[in-house]
Amino acid sequence: MLDEALQHSASTFILGNEFLLMEALDYSLTVYNSLRPLDGFLIELSGQIGGEAAGKLKKNALSFLNDGILTDVTLLYPPSQIALAALVYSAESNKVNISSYLANLAPDKTIHGKLLKSISAIRQHLQLNYKFQITSSKLKELEGKCTAISRCLSGETEYESSGDEDVEAESGDIGRLSKRRKTVEMEVS
Repeated sequence: MLDEALQHSASTFILGNEFLLMEALDYSLTVYNSLRPLDGFLIELSGQIGGEAAGKLKKNALSFLNDGILTDVTLLYPPSQIALAALVYSAESNKVNISSYLANLAPDKTIHGKLLKSISAIRQHLQLNYKFQITSSKLKELEGKCTAISRCLSGETEYESSGDEDVEAESGDIGRLSKRRKTVEMEVS
């Protein structure tokens, strides 16, 4: 009991002084978005490829950035590099060659190589961490199933039969639910 009280008071003390410590270290919790760098790159690029092509690139690049917000990529990479990764992704999707633009951004070959590695790493990070996309219809179906399961587990609804049947939830959603009896027989090994 004493350990729990001491642990609670220590955690309260640490959390209470967290902001004072960050202020003393001149630390900021600001996370910058990649939209401004993307706009800047598109303005520069529109002189080379034209305004209409740059507008097409912006649409896919914004989609890439929106997907990136759902991951931790904004915490791991600078906004300008994320914006370049979005631009490269969009250029590949629209079959627009921007390799000369990228070469002009980093004329030194070693810096250019590091930039391309960073862009590749950002794209791989996004593909690995955002590969499970759920459509809104699938999400509604899953919510209906979860609602029905939680009702069954809480005892609001009792099922006497077994097997798969369609069950209509109170919200009107129809979900497929495997009905089980309340008592579960466990095998003792």
